[in-house]
Amino acid sequence: MRRLFLILKNDVRRHLKAPLAIVIYIIIPLAMTGLIGIIFGPGEDENTLPPIQVVLVDHDKGLASRLFLGAFDADQMKKMFQVTVADEAEGRKRMEKGKASAMVVIPERFTLDLLEIKPVTIEVVKNPAEQFLPDVVEEFMNTMAVMLSGAVQAFEPEARGIRLMLDGPVDAFPWEVLGPEFGKAQKKVVAAEKYLNPLLLRLKEEKTKAAGAKAVLSQTDIFSIILPGMAIMFLLFIVQTIMRDMISEREDGKLRRMLTTPLRSSELIGARILGGWLMGIVILLAMVAFGTVVFRVHWGPFGYFLLLGAAGAFWTAAFFALMNALVKNRNQAGALSAPIILAFSLFGGSMMNPEAMPKAFRMVGIVTPNRWFIDGAALVRDGRFPTVSLLVLAISGLVLLALAVPALRRRATV
Repeated sequence: MRRLFLILKNDVRRHLKAPLAIVIYIIIPLAMTGLIGIIFGPGEDENTLPPIQVVLVDHDKGLASRLFLGAFDADQMKKMFQVTVADEAEGRKRMEKGKASAMVVIPERFTLDLLEIKPVTIEVVKNPAEQFLPDVVEEFMNTMAVMLSGAVQAFEPEARGIRLMLDGPVDAFPWEVLGPEFGKAQKKVVAAEKYLNPLLLRLKEEKTKAAGAKAVLSQTDIFSIILPGMAIMFLLFIVQTIMRDMISEREDGKLRRMLTTPLRSSELIGARILGGWLMGIVILLAMVAFGTVVFRVHWGPFGYFLLLGAAGAFWTAAFFALMNALVKNRNQAGALSAPIILAFSLFGGSMMNPEAMPKAFRMVGIVTPNRWFIDGAALVRDGRFPTVSLLVLAISGLVLLALAVPALRRRATV
């Protein structure tokens, strides 16, 4: 056991003297995570849709047109619409430049025609370059038109009276008749309130979401989803680089010379596999620390993630130990390792969300360590223990180790 740790210590020192390859493999996944997160992650002010840009052209400038403009000034409407009052020529220019989704044109005599109970047409000009937002403006104006039309027809006598007030001089209007007219209007308001309050049909809003789910993903959430997949992909690259020392020593004759000493082959093999495993854990922890500090990644309970990372690093070390026992030389190992890692990453979900893959791809992903590590990291992020992922990685890693050790012993004696 003492010799095993001495070999392990020498290996660590050797890799620390020339850490460039390992450092590059650490920097690449962090850089890719940052780039993808910045591109696809929402900004601080992107959680809601921006208000719809509307140009209002008021040819009337009367009481009714002001009521329309006032409807857009309500707090709830301000969140949905941003209204710019302009003339018609300026409104069309804004639409041509893509600065407005629709233009609402209120005609001349709009107020007077309404008070005279005449049909009135409000023009809604929709921007042809957009599909959904102009329709929202049109439907809102239809609703406003129905409401205003119903109110004018319900209060027709009062509307005609207001029209007479606007035409004649103030001293010519019979003010004494206003009292009875106001009384009639009051009765209509009371009757309307009786039928409209409370409403017979109402809507109830209910928001539901899965446990632990968020309605809107922040940029930190995006980083937290991306980085585990990147980490396991480049952990495979790093560990295979470390484990390739076994082939180099075999080709250089160093392995044969070492076995002429009291050192046993099992100690040498154990030191190489243990070194790959421990180095994998350390490198993974470095990625975790960097992701936490720079990207504010949420990993979940650290103990759970540490167990998952240890299982993933163990599987990786055991896999490449077996692979190095089966290949003939370094060139063959280099030619096979990169495609295998890329295939693991593609089908396992490091490069693409498994939900977006064809069913056949998802089935292949089940045999990759990436899938189990990513799924386990998602469970840990939600505060749950990744039992299945740990068992799959640990048990399959032990099977790979059981196959690798005797194969490596045979290679060592050849």
